[in-house]
Amino acid sequence: MIVESLVGNGLFVLFLAVLVGMGLGKISVRGVKFGVAGPLFAGLVLGHFGFTVPDAYSGLTLALFVAAVGLIAAHEIEGTVKAYGLNFVAVAVLMPTVALALTYVWTQFVFPNASTPLIMGSFSGALTSSPGLGSAIEALPAAARQDYQIGHSVGYVVGVLVIVVFQQLYPVIARLDLDEEKRRFDEAIGGTDDDESGSSVTEVTFSVMGYALVIVAGAVIGSIPIPMGPFGTPSLGTTGGVLVAALVFGYFGRVGPVPTRMDTGILSEIRAFTLAMFLAVVGIGAGGGFLATIAEYGLQIVAASALTSFIAILAGLALTRYVWGMDWISAAGGITGGHTDTKGLAAAVDATGADEVAAGYGNTYPFALLFMVVYAKLLVLVIPLAA
Repeated sequence: MIVESLVGNGLFVLFLAVLVGMGLGKISVRGVKFGVAGPLFAGLVLGHFGFTVPDAYSGLTLALFVAAVGLIAAHEIEGTVKAYGLNFVAVAVLMPTVALALTYVWTQFVFPNASTPLIMGSFSGALTSSPGLGSAIEALPAAARQDYQIGHSVGYVVGVLVIVVFQQLYPVIARLDLDEEKRRFDEAIGGTDDDESGSSVTEVTFSVMGYALVIVAGAVIGSIPIPMGPFGTPSLGTTGGVLVAALVFGYFGRVGPVPTRMDTGILSEIRAFTLAMFLAVVGIGAGGGFLATIAEYGLQIVAASALTSFIAILAGLALTRYVWGMDWISAAGGITGGHTDTKGLAAAVDATGADEVAAGYGNTYPFALLFMVVYAKLLVLVIPLAA
């Protein structure tokens, strides 16, 4: 009775995944740690064995995490836009374009015998774009929608794993000096600080009202439809809206009588706590049907998703680091924004120890979302589907 009660208790399952995952994250193998990916993998295992948490936990923990990251990064947003604004737009174009081209190649040449809509679903899934999924579903014939959704679902889990592991491993493999990368970031943005963004604003230790205001305003912003003619009316979604609200409100420091400039030490602790919870929820939700889906639909969709995600990431890496020589703090944010993946942002923040990664993400994500929506419909037009 007690065991059954605990298994059905969402809070117990969530924090069991956090506890086990954080323990796993501290284990070092040849200098490499799971880090923030620990709760994700612990959640996958628990989900596989039938543990569940309420669906509402995902949106709640993600909104809390994004609000903390955005409020911390808001101090650097002006300098980041000035230094790298057009670069981030280019990344936002490049990564979805690479994913689009690869998906065409998979369907026409590499996996021609697989279900075409299934492989097409890896496009929006691999770059974890729910608006891209919605755009494609609107354009697809009814008979193809189910396979596309399955492809998207599998691709989404694979894409999350790829971007999270990449953000954890790349600084280790490339032997980056993260202190030096942070110094380069500070130098590149011109040292934008509180004096430039409003010396009259008083920082408070923490404001419950300010934090709640960011999330409420973000939910409103995220629900506003963006008219795109024949490509539909996508929106930023709650998390995208919360990030925008946090960056803007955090930059100005106050909305009327409500303070929104808070101590970064407190916000960093909130960020770490909510990050672990969110990734645990993601793992638990994905673990239940992941292996069963792979067993039913084969490894082709997994391979297509993994390759699409990884090659798009490499394209963003090549442009930001090896063409432009961008510091890793900015590059990591741009790459995760081009991948439209908040989980990747979480992993990048954890791996670098720099919440300023969110500034690059916030600059790149809206443009990448736009191109994912357009390209999802374009893919339906250029890839022939069986009648």
